[in-house]
Amino acid sequence: MEQVDLLGSEGKDASKVSEFYEALLDGRFDDDDDAADYFFDADRNHSSYQKLKSRTKSTLLNHVFFLNENNSDFSNRQRAYFRCYRYWAASKILWGLYGRQIGSNIAEKVLKQAKFFDFSDIVMDVAKNLRITYGTREGNQKRFDEYNQLYKKYHQINYYEDLAEEYYTELSMGLVKEKGIDRERHLKAKAYYAELEEVMQKYDAYRLHLSGNLIRIIAHTSVNDYENTIRICEEAITFFEKKKYAAHLPLQVFYYQLIVCHTQLKQYNAGKKAAEKCLDLLEEGSFNWFKYQELYFILSTHTQNYQQAYRVFLNTVNHRQYDKLPANMKEIWNIFEAFLQALYHLEKVKEEDGNDHLSKFRYGRFINATPHLNRDKRGMNIPILVAQILTLIIHRKYTRAIERIEAIEKYCSRYLTKDDTYRSNCFIKMLLQIPANNFHRVAVERKTAKYLKKLRSVPLDMAKQTHEIEIIPYEELWTMVISSLDTSFRSGKSRKERSFAGRKSRAASS
Repeated sequence: MEQVDLLGSEGKDASKVSEFYEALLDGRFDDDDDAADYFFDADRNHSSYQKLKSRTKSTLLNHVFFLNENNSDFSNRQRAYFRCYRYWAASKILWGLYGRQIGSNIAEKVLKQAKFFDFSDIVMDVAKNLRITYGTREGNQKRFDEYNQLYKKYHQINYYEDLAEEYYTELSMGLVKEKGIDRERHLKAKAYYAELEEVMQKYDAYRLHLSGNLIRIIAHTSVNDYENTIRICEEAITFFEKKKYAAHLPLQVFYYQLIVCHTQLKQYNAGKKAAEKCLDLLEEGSFNWFKYQELYFILSTHTQNYQQAYRVFLNTVNHRQYDKLPANMKEIWNIFEAFLQALYHLEKVKEEDGNDHLSKFRYGRFINATPHLNRDKRGMNIPILVAQILTLIIHRKYTRAIERIEAIEKYCSRYLTKDDTYRSNCFIKMLLQIPANNFHRVAVERKTAKYLKKLRSVPLDMAKQTHEIEIIPYEELWTMVISSLDTSFRSGKSRKERSFAGRKSRAASS
């Protein structure tokens, strides 16, 4: 056999490939020109450098077939997925090299695994090839009929699985940018599920039930029907838990939706139970583990379990993998910290275990701690703005709060004018009335009464907004803020007012 190029192989070229690979891992090169200059004293277009790149890519591709699927991080279904595709590729290559008998033996072993783990596309492809082998090569009628029937069955299953994925993908595309009540999406999802319902009862195929149930969920979440969404999630979880293999992905998906629903309905105990079950499915410190911590935090704040939210925060930011998260994910926890420090100063949270994140919180540092999410003007910039105003009010930064009024009013008029930001628009206007009325509780309550009425007219579970926007439900946050005010007038002047007063004073003395 010819030698297969792998990292660590002998030879001058192989050594250079290994060196290139290690340098890429270490981040030693800024770009192709930098790498080409190091190896060949040339630019990126030099033929020798292009050959090195090509051979490195080919070598790394060879390593894909030596993947250790027994890695403990993989579920049994993931391990079977890698094994089936590698052996199926080997079988087809052997058929092409006239090793048809051994290729067929391998294919039949792949088929057994693929059927058990619901890899219907592999079953269909293997059955199609085996019916040709037994029909044209061996003339075995019994085996031909067996694989022909199997092919037809799985061809139909694949058709409906692909159709379900197509429908779910189509419905999901709009959800990336627009969330909230959507009657048109609701009706379309209902129609798509009606088309799939009968075949879902006929076949227990993995992809069919994953996409089919997600379509059912969209039909209900698009009209904020959380009760029925919970029912569907529980049915889907029961279905996948009955599988003889570990169906981690769909279980994570449906538990996630379940927690969102319990959060919206303020069902803390049920939400906590779902969160804990799902966290058992996740590798601690993984990307998805951190995403679930975000949801667990929101669940805790929405159900007034503020001390638990603080513990989730500590568990997350003190994790050894936290610093490796993408910047935008860490910024979310910076926002959470700002709300926690507000709760701390409102005496709703106590620091624990010697941690002093909240007592040492600095407003100026927070202002510069969310550069990526600041750009999301109709999304996560809203809680950033709320946290900023809230901090200034709680810390009695009267002058700075007044200085922010004009800029924030312009922001509201520009970005918070649609239905999906209605509650945020009302609440921010309420907060702005605090410095505008000199922090006097009675005056503030009088001036904000109309906005509070508007806010209550669109409850959180009916609002056209994503669940991430309100870190703490506005009604509850408003009650806490109002209780922190007193009946004394607090004067504060903006820089413009102070400058005008200074000029007036100097003019009077001259």
